[in-house]
Amino acid sequence: MNAAPMKAATMKAVVLQALNQVVLADVPRPTPAPDQLLIRTAAATICTSDLQDIAHNPFGAALPLTMGHEGAGTVVAVGQEVTGFAVGDRVATHPVHPCGHCEACTGGAAHLCMEMGHFGLNMPGAFAEYYVVRQDRARRLPDSVPSDVAALFEPICVCLQALAQARLRPGDHLLILGDGPFGLLMARLAQEMALGDLVLAGHRDFRLAHAGAARTVNTAGRADLAQTLLAAHDGAGYDAIILATARAPINAMLACLRRKGRLVLFSAVPGDTPVDLFSVHVKELELIGACNDQDRLDDALAYLAAHSADLADLVTHHLRLEDYAAALDLAAHAHDRAIKIAMTVGDA
Repeated sequence: MNAAPMKAATMKAVVLQALNQVVLADVPRPTPAPDQLLIRTAAATICTSDLQDIAHNPFGAALPLTMGHEGAGTVVAVGQEVTGFAVGDRVATHPVHPCGHCEACTGGAAHLCMEMGHFGLNMPGAFAEYYVVRQDRARRLPDSVPSDVAALFEPICVCLQALAQARLRPGDHLLILGDGPFGLLMARLAQEMALGDLVLAGHRDFRLAHAGAARTVNTAGRADLAQTLLAAHDGAGYDAIILATARAPINAMLACLRRKGRLVLFSAVPGDTPVDLFSVHVKELELIGACNDQDRLDDALAYLAAHSADLADLVTHHLRLEDYAAALDLAAHAHDRAIKIAMTVGDA
């Protein structure tokens, strides 16, 4: 008599089924490939891009798909080719998996790989009880770093990239526009640099209060954004501006730059955008993109190890995975009382 086939192990996961249709579903538990780790999720934080995926699916991901790309947890199984990791290791993970073979990868720009795997886009994401990650995209965590803060690993990576693209020098004056989680993280990271001035501008006093030592400007209701931001800097221009919001007018930012200044486009600005190219020409300005990060995992881990206690206040809410709907609603609508929302699993 033939034995009945074994039933595949399942797990709970937050799944995007169609636009604006998110459910908690039973899905197959992943099995690690030879070069992968299987992670038992401890915490996963919600990114603005997760909300955009729900509403618009801008990258055309094949649905249904397990969501989430900012995660941390514990290794529960390793592939046969894995080295340097063991069951029981606590890790932070990076969602971007470059292919390693295309022109971008072989040319030193693997973070811009056009064939990359990415959690929540073409790989199952971290809003689940378990997920898999390639071993080179994980880092072991010090015991001092809690899992909810460790889930900020990839956001720290991309914020480091934005600051690197700004090419800041000691004494430079930096403006960060946008008081969302990324703008706040950039402000915290920039405080480690010997800048002459650091200003964070945004619309919400609650969030601006989490900017650390950065000077803050609330631009809500200000008719002339450029004038307001220049006045906050004694009328002088900034050496670099990082745009951490999709809503700011580009030309107002160009007006706030000194000659030879740099505007770093961290947030994607949708649609056709008028640009004052005359100002770019006569002031010799630079417009620079910042997308993903160029292997800043080790720097991000070092920052986490040194500053995890200082970052804890940015994770304002903790909800269980099964309370995903409330967590997503907070992330989307509670900007006056929430920054980062962590979904936790098990005993985390």
